[in-house]
Amino acid sequence: MTTQTRLSLKTDQAASEQIPIAAEASFTHSETFQWTQQWYPMAVAEFLDQKSPHAIQLLGKELVLWCDKDGAWHCFEDRCPHRLAPLSEGRVEADGTLMCAYHAWRFGSEGQCLDIPQSLDLETAKRHRDNPRACAIAYPTQLQQGLIWVWPESGAKAKQLSQERSPRTIPELTEMPERAIKLFWYVRDFPYGWDFLMENIADPAHVPVSHHGIMGNHYRDANYYDMNPVREVSTQEGFAFDIRPVPTILKKAVHDFQPPCHMRIESTFENEGQMILALYASPTRPGWCRHIGCQVLIKDTQGKTPPGLGFFAWPMPVWLGHVLAPLFLHQDLAFLHYQEKRIGHQERGNWLEAVYTPNPQDKMVIALRQWLKIRAGGGIP
Repeated sequence: MTTQTRLSLKTDQAASEQIPIAAEASFTHSETFQWTQQWYPMAVAEFLDQKSPHAIQLLGKELVLWCDKDGAWHCFEDRCPHRLAPLSEGRVEADGTLMCAYHAWRFGSEGQCLDIPQSLDLETAKRHRDNPRACAIAYPTQLQQGLIWVWPESGAKAKQLSQERSPRTIPELTEMPERAIKLFWYVRDFPYGWDFLMENIADPAHVPVSHHGIMGNHYRDANYYDMNPVREVSTQEGFAFDIRPVPTILKKAVHDFQPPCHMRIESTFENEGQMILALYASPTRPGWCRHIGCQVLIKDTQGKTPPGLGFFAWPMPVWLGHVLAPLFLHQDLAFLHYQEKRIGHQERGNWLEAVYTPNPQDKMVIALRQWLKIRAGGGIP
């Protein structure tokens, strides 16, 4: 690692008891992370009805997902160019086009207008359809590993750029399908922002306390450990920390932040078996984010399946997974919602002055806040 990019640590002189914090110099870089030039997972395809359009939000944009007759998913701005009625209130026709339910204008997969039924005649209809203003605004969309990914910029340049960057998928599902077992996907919209969800899952210290009874005991398991950087800070690739000492049943434990949406938590057991938490967060609107996640179990060198996350790793139908997921996900929801409200009263960018972090378990949370402040324009635009 170079001195410029190494995640070095220094003592905060302004607060005598503050833990060593990630030095700003290690985060300084000329490149700024562009939030709109990224792939975000917005839905689990198998959970959506292909015969209906679905309203979603991403980075404050009102969007609509819909599926054509060939099974390909598309994303448009959720407004008809005619009178701005929501296309999500329309319908998917038998011919695989999207129809606005207000005046029956129809659109193809690229946003092209295919029909304006109130036109005087076919020639007039064609002339009006050929006007660029008659087109719906389309966004690059793709289906990968069961998730529908959306690129929140439109136009020819955005389409080309989106093709040069890959979504943050789970490599084991592609590279070692014979060893990887993916458990069910779950989806939740949370009433707190992207940064607070990412901060929460960059903080393993809260797990046995906030998730008492499911993942540990808040009297017995709130133990000391250190977090150490294991991957250089990068504007586009994020950073990673491990935990030392690791819990006795583990060989290694790593939290890996991959912007804009992915936190990958790897627990490696003896004989190289792994439990991977693949956690995604997409910023929908201010104060809200969409979380999609799953567990992936990697069989060890002897073909044995490692333990998963509590009873969530048990064989169960998808509907039961949906019922049980809130038992875990909602345990710290109230903390994060009110934490965000209180932080919101502080001056933007002064997170470290608002909190008191005397223990090394907070190193990755601090690194995330430094990355946001220095590499990513201060936060979600």
